[in-house]
Amino acid sequence: MDVPGYALVTGAGSPFGIGTACALAFAQEGAAGVAILDINAEGLEATKAEIAKVTRDVPCQVLAYALNITDEAEVTRVVHDVATRFGRLDYVVNAAGIAIKHPGGSAFAKTEDWNRVLDINLNGTFYVLRAAAAIMLEQEPIKSSIDGRPLQRGSIINFSSIQGVVGITLSTAYTTAKHAVIGLTRTASEDYAARGLRVNAICPGYTETPMTTKNPEVLKAMEERVESAVPMKRMGAPREIADGVLYLAGGRSSFVTGSALVVDGGYTSR
Repeated sequence: MDVPGYALVTGAGSPFGIGTACALAFAQEGAAGVAILDINAEGLEATKAEIAKVTRDVPCQVLAYALNITDEAEVTRVVHDVATRFGRLDYVVNAAGIAIKHPGGSAFAKTEDWNRVLDINLNGTFYVLRAAAAIMLEQEPIKSSIDGRPLQRGSIINFSSIQGVVGITLSTAYTTAKHAVIGLTRTASEDYAARGLRVNAICPGYTETPMTTKNPEVLKAMEERVESAVPMKRMGAPREIADGVLYLAGGRSSFVTGSALVVDGGYTSR
């Protein structure tokens, strides 16, 4: 995937989650180092152990930080610490996020739920992007491990969703936040495309993760939805989303910025 540099991945403390899959994928594909961030300290240790298993032959430096992604000052401190310890920061993946349904729809959405979802999914993404972009703009472009060409000063991948391009019932806050992430991605891309900093979004569809499958009722409803609305007739796997992330991060997407890559089994093609 041509990702020889140093990566930072948020939301990487959930076993079998997408953020964890992204961290593992960077390590497996030859990244020199991966910094993993999550509010779940225990989950981060589990992710570190998994990375160690897949990088026995090609060591990968791993840094772990337990933090609340909504803490602006702490996010800025951690991003700068990662860049200092690695010496540079090449890829940032904003995978941290939560989803809340609003029974009854928008008219009955609780303000505290609205604020919590936007604070994590949108504000947290912005805090990481802002801190990382300021660092990336000051460093020399990384070179491709395939052909040696200068690629980029940095690559930032923000997590949107199929709900960033379509609306889904009972998901007022989540859908709003994920639409906003695409807006943030596009304007940041415009700001820095000419300076070698690429910013893209990925939009996963229904994916089999702990967040989507831990509740049997939610899982049943999701499986019914997948059967009726996803042309591939199945949910995606976290590694399939991670593959899209690595494409956007590395040299094979060197002419791609400001995009929103949909990985959804055909859901939004209807």
